[in-house]
Amino acid sequence: MRRWGMRKLLLIPLVLLLVGCPGGEKETVKIGALIPLTGGLASYGEYMQYAIDVAVEEINENGGVLGKEVEVVVKNTETNPDVAGEAAQELVDEGIRIIIGAAASSSTIEASEVTIPNECVLIAPPSTSPDITTLDDNDLVFRTCPSDLFQGKVMAKYLHDQGKTSIVALYINNSYGIGLKNVLYQEFAALGGETLKSVSYPEEFSILPPESIDFLPYIDTLYARNADVVVLIAYDEGGIAVHKEAEERDDVIEWFGCDGIMTQGFLDNAGTYAEGIKGTAPYHEEDEYYDDFKERYSEKAGCDPITFIPNTYDAVILAALAIEHAGTWEDGIAIRDALREVASGGTAVRTFADAVEKLQAGEDIDYNGISGTLDFDENGDVEAPYEIWEVQSGEFVHVEVVTP
Repeated sequence: MRRWGMRKLLLIPLVLLLVGCPGGEKETVKIGALIPLTGGLASYGEYMQYAIDVAVEEINENGGVLGKEVEVVVKNTETNPDVAGEAAQELVDEGIRIIIGAAASSSTIEASEVTIPNECVLIAPPSTSPDITTLDDNDLVFRTCPSDLFQGKVMAKYLHDQGKTSIVALYINNSYGIGLKNVLYQEFAALGGETLKSVSYPEEFSILPPESIDFLPYIDTLYARNADVVVLIAYDEGGIAVHKEAEERDDVIEWFGCDGIMTQGFLDNAGTYAEGIKGTAPYHEEDEYYDDFKERYSEKAGCDPITFIPNTYDAVILAALAIEHAGTWEDGIAIRDALREVASGGTAVRTFADAVEKLQAGEDIDYNGISGTLDFDENGDVEAPYEIWEVQSGEFVHVEVVTP
């Protein structure tokens, strides 16, 4: 027995050496991600994942961060705020202190209730609700997309300029839908237009398959309003269900959409009734840097990037640069401060390779992403122009750029 005990004592240092040797588990720098792989924003979630993959490959091909490869730990929010909060807690418990996401504004707000007290940075690429601007967040919540304070103004101005005198909104009853509807109604009324009583539908519809959702009572109510145009504020699952059921009616009504339905899933499933619908979405210039991203992204996704996908890529690049500049991936406050510093105020850079080279040389940088400039204001928000899009022959086609 004594001889076996001695063997165990001799083996302990050997085991410790094996754990720490190059053949053991590789140490990585971790970034979290909250994306909707199921539910009403599943189309976005799938394409957000591709954008994350493109960014991570680029980062690691150029030396990674802090001398290590970057790993993005992805959690599925299911387009459900409660699940998003639970997933955020799991990431925080893993020691992660910067997270990309979520997608739905209500999910981002729920996640922030976990991340803020744990001093974890949250960068939301497609969450546009004005409610995020006013969060008491200790400067820990940022967005790479503009707020719906801008989208609502653009919608109102465009519809007014098109000669519409009355509107009615069908909107998802959550932070995103309520926020955008309120701005739209306020701005359209200020221009002298008539805002008819709006109609909301439950957020729970966003986690149901379109074929199980009955929108006919909502559509009947909208038609009875007799507005010049119905503004649909929804995710693509809601947009698909609405247009499939509206197609069954003989009445013709003009619809106007938003960024939430500008997805490949909407194009593939909404039916012929979606042909000709117009809407709004954030706009970005297509230059050589965007073209390079589009080529790499399309190889993975099999299609061109849709709205908010460039914003997702930029969020990952910014997170990596902030960690490099902070010198740690485990201190949220240091990462928060570094994030602002790499996003503005220094030498303009457009790629991760150029940015990290300058940071390592001790230079200040200003990362300008493929989604546009990313100069965060005091609330962690950015500004961007908007485009008017139209569905033509089953594709989203750019019509024009509109500024608030």
